[in-house]
Amino acid sequence: MNIDKKMLPMKLHYIAAFAGMGPLIPFLPVIARQKGMSDEAVGMIWTALPFLSLLAKTSAGAMADYLRAHRAIFLSAVVVMGGALTGIYWCPDVGKDSTADFAPEGLSVSNSSRVEGGLAEGGEKSLVGRYEFWLLSILLLLQFCGYMVVLDMEETVCFQMLGDKAHKYGLQRLWGTVSYGVTAVIGGALVDWYSQGYDQKDYLPVHVMVVVALVLDVVVVTRLKFTVPDKKISSTDVHAVFKQPSVLLILMTTVVLGTCGGMVSAFYLLLVEDTAALWSPSFAYLKLLQGLLLGVQCLASEVPCLFLAGKIIKKLGYAASFSLALLGFCLRLCLYSCVSNPWWFLPIELLHGVSFALALASVTCFANSVTPAGAEATMQAVFGSAFHCASGLGGLVGSWLFHVTNGWWRAFFAMGSAVGVYAVLFTIIHVVLTRVGCGKPAVQKEKGGDGSETPTGCCEC
Repeated sequence: MNIDKKMLPMKLHYIAAFAGMGPLIPFLPVIARQKGMSDEAVGMIWTALPFLSLLAKTSAGAMADYLRAHRAIFLSAVVVMGGALTGIYWCPDVGKDSTADFAPEGLSVSNSSRVEGGLAEGGEKSLVGRYEFWLLSILLLLQFCGYMVVLDMEETVCFQMLGDKAHKYGLQRLWGTVSYGVTAVIGGALVDWYSQGYDQKDYLPVHVMVVVALVLDVVVVTRLKFTVPDKKISSTDVHAVFKQPSVLLILMTTVVLGTCGGMVSAFYLLLVEDTAALWSPSFAYLKLLQGLLLGVQCLASEVPCLFLAGKIIKKLGYAASFSLALLGFCLRLCLYSCVSNPWWFLPIELLHGVSFALALASVTCFANSVTPAGAEATMQAVFGSAFHCASGLGGLVGSWLFHVTNGWWRAFFAMGSAVGVYAVLFTIIHVVLTRVGCGKPAVQKEKGGDGSETPTGCCEC
């Protein structure tokens, strides 16, 4: 069967799944703030979520490989994520009186009852004593666990369906990015339109979009046709991979990249809100701007980068590709600190492709290239955990830098500078490992590699 025709259902999954993520997931930190959580509480929650979801993520990958139950776990994760996202809408505000009825976001507490996005008094200690705080936290945890498992399962299934055409991964994944960007822009505009006349933004339109998209995704996942390897996971083979110095270096770098992405995802939209408030207290296009920012990230930056990711990695090699992604984050984070007019965030987001998208493609394809037979979901879970779950470190580091530097602008500049330093150290260490003969990971022969750093069987679009 023609590979493009074979992969059509997978492309439809990416479109439906990311249509269920794009309109809402990027706005969750903003929603949490709107529901009465302080910026510090948001930072702590987004720090804890990846670590708490780590067990679910790695366990799901190991169970899928051992039980050969990839589809069942895939479907379960989609359902859990969708259910939790729906529950977040109806979760009562943390700042509301505990005797108040449940109310959807946007129709409840006025902005005047909050100071810097949190309760006016009592701080975090008063938050943890309210059941609304724990209910919202649990729902956020469930959606994050489902989201992380969905990412692992879709990458695993995608590579299984591609077989020896793993170099076409980017051409499948970009459809998710297109869907994510389009729905983010549409969702932002709908929220602004639907919320006219309210003191706060009401996210009902994007919640409806999420439910419709994820219901369609469940149908698509049930129709995916892929084969599961006969060989069961071997712990010996997995351990052998992580004994290689070059693999450990890449894994550590993956954590750094994930930390950068985590700081952006947790605090970037809060930075945009604060910048817009300083620029004009009556700024009327906030959600439209945030939607446009996500659209630029996805459509103008991430899609072209994913389309070219294979050629970039083949031309530069994995090490240089990781270095380029690090430098992309360095420049991007430092530029955030210079913005005073919120509309200037739009051109900066063109760096999203060379930072996040290139990092994602490099991590995913590197994991696939060193995966032992039978451990596909496990290896994607390990590297996926290092990348996505490291976003918790981003929340932790971001919160700490916020207090130390006394502002988001200085915090982003400090983080960007630190990433630039790490990029130099990574390059030096890689050169040293290469000279002592440890710079090239042993690529699994059955995966199509030839032992080189940039195997032709992976990431050549």
